[in-house]
Amino acid sequence: MENCLDQIKNIFSESNKTKVAIVGKGSSLSQIQLERLKEDYYIIALNDTEVFLKPDMTVFYRTDLLSSLAAQGFRSDWYLAPRELNVPQKKHLAVSYFPMDQEGLERIYAYFYAEDFFILDFTLLSAIKLAMIFQQVKKVALDIVFLGFDFYIASVRADDMQGLEYRNAHLRTQESIYITLIRELQSKNALLNFQHIGAKKYSTKTVEDFNKELDKYIFNGSLPSNSQLYQNLLKSLDETNKVIVVAEFTNNHVGDRNRLLKMIELAAESGADMIKVQKRDVGTFYTEQELDSPYSSPFGTTLREYRSAVELDDELFTLLDAECRKRNIPWFASALDWNSYLYLQKFDCPMIKLPSTISEHKNYLRKVADNFKGELVISTGFTDQSYENFVLQHLIRDKKLFLLQCTSSYPTPPEGCQIAVVRHYEQLRERYPNIVPGYSSHDLGSLGCMMAIAAGARMVEKHVKLGDLEWVHFDSVAIDLYNNQFKNFVNDIRKAEVMCGTRNKKVYTFEHHKYQVNDNVN
Repeated sequence: MENCLDQIKNIFSESNKTKVAIVGKGSSLSQIQLERLKEDYYIIALNDTEVFLKPDMTVFYRTDLLSSLAAQGFRSDWYLAPRELNVPQKKHLAVSYFPMDQEGLERIYAYFYAEDFFILDFTLLSAIKLAMIFQQVKKVALDIVFLGFDFYIASVRADDMQGLEYRNAHLRTQESIYITLIRELQSKNALLNFQHIGAKKYSTKTVEDFNKELDKYIFNGSLPSNSQLYQNLLKSLDETNKVIVVAEFTNNHVGDRNRLLKMIELAAESGADMIKVQKRDVGTFYTEQELDSPYSSPFGTTLREYRSAVELDDELFTLLDAECRKRNIPWFASALDWNSYLYLQKFDCPMIKLPSTISEHKNYLRKVADNFKGELVISTGFTDQSYENFVLQHLIRDKKLFLLQCTSSYPTPPEGCQIAVVRHYEQLRERYPNIVPGYSSHDLGSLGCMMAIAAGARMVEKHVKLGDLEWVHFDSVAIDLYNNQFKNFVNDIRKAEVMCGTRNKKVYTFEHHKYQVNDNVN
């Protein structure tokens, strides 16, 4: 049996896409803005769907489709088809075809957990398996959208011997298999996010909503700079009761391009206001003894190998900047040492964080405050009143200074959150109006951040991750970007924001007195 699985994996690994679109020929496809689909999606087409668009990969097994594909000029980059079919050799990935028998869903389920790859009669199933292989190669949460799968046709040709009734009955059988299968696969792998686009009861989005999503990241003219995005955010902070929600990536992108792109995408879609990353000069930040200490990760067996691999390099910082600007969300970074601070000056970074990790590096902190032209974020984990005195004496200038209550425990227990410190920072504004109080959360869930907002926080920072990687530092305190977990966190923050309101007491139109005025009552 032929198996080109390794070649398929190599093709997927070379793609910079982080979403997959599986495309059929249902009538709803004509409503999709297909010209914009290729910007974000790896396109897997079935049969001769390339009459409508240019796919990345096409799956087919029927000889009668060759004339249609040839008429289009074999537009797809790759064709998964049986060897005997006359497909251009440089594009042909020879794959075995096996007709489905009557063994039902159990045999179909086995197909998705088999090691090899082959084509089934119901080519949609083969496309779904390809998407699952794509996710395994990329090791990121993957959105898989189904376009043009209406499982219904309104008419057939006059010479069609099978007839409309038979064809729709066949499509209903395929639909039933699809619904049951997707439910099963989704329950087994939370990193697969299947989305049917259409007007079915089980559809995740309408065609109209999906087109709006495609439009969201199409820009005319040049993109705003990171500094411009940040200034726009500050304006909303000054004019409203808005709280800045920071998605703190730490090193949970693990230095992987596609993982970084996916995290940016999901953080922006979840409603985060800013993204934060970290930068440290591994060779000088740690001692040689620390660097040579054992640390188990996919990159090696020492801390040096782990830390070197998960740092963002020039290419990834450039990608971070471009992708954040594309998605209209500003970013900033923690600079853990002077070399890292100088490195960040190459980029448009309007804000630098000086984290709790380096609170004892007083000379460095003063040096950054004296040198940096932007605004500072200071976390106060593992510090006491003496550190606050140092910040007030040496780090406050004529710019905003975001002062974040933090407890350096991962995770932080409820008794360690010290939310009242945020209220103290709010009170400091009477003497130091440039201070913006905030909360850097290492506690679990959203309650601590909601309470911090009630105490006066105008910035909350939360660690985020993309699935579970047990070998990543402090991963257990992070909220998963996938499966709406971080989105739900942001919604809780917005609810707290609204419930707190402003200090200006007013009467709402929905208020009413329980009793009427009685002039006879003293």
